[in-house]
Amino acid sequence: MNVLRVIANPKPVEQSASLKIEAAFMAALQQKHPDAQVTTINVFQDDVPQLDALLLPAFFGAPPANAEIERRRDRQRELLAMFLAADLVVIASPVWNFNGPPQLKAFIDAIMVAGKTFKYTANGPIGLVPEKKVVVCYASGMLYDHGQPPQQTLTPMLTTQLGFMGITNVTLIGAQGQGAGREKAAATLAAAIEKAQAAAAQF
Repeated sequence: MNVLRVIANPKPVEQSASLKIEAAFMAALQQKHPDAQVTTINVFQDDVPQLDALLLPAFFGAPPANAEIERRRDRQRELLAMFLAADLVVIASPVWNFNGPPQLKAFIDAIMVAGKTFKYTANGPIGLVPEKKVVVCYASGMLYDHGQPPQQTLTPMLTTQLGFMGITNVTLIGAQGQGAGREKAAATLAAAIEKAQAAAAQF
């Protein structure tokens, strides 16, 4: 099994609920699959180019404007290759202001490539990587369950983007209310860790 970890939280694991959930999942997964090949991308520490006015044309196939743009385009292709090689992708992200960090979106932009992870047809777009499985470990300071404030958009965004690439086997493991008091935070985190450990047994 090839596993790609996408770490989208700048904090150390000791200070991050989403990373604690991800760590629990990975520990249980590696106990079951000790020979799993694991690759890690930290979108805050590693090079994850963000699309801008210069990179965008190269992303869509135009010749790079200069050597730096060529390097950034090639790095995007490296990220895509890592994604394509993975059987299982494990994403760890906080919910910031209802969504994830922009660095996570930059990674998603690098892997959503026509002809590689989806294609256009006369009958509409078709995902090209339906065999992949994804686990999303996330945490939020607020509680979003009751619609006030509005529902967080991180997991709907990811499930939509993954679904566009044909990926429907997506497991969401979240710990909401990390800013809602110590007792509430501890309870939701413990429940999420238990869910993560149980989820790992299914792979």
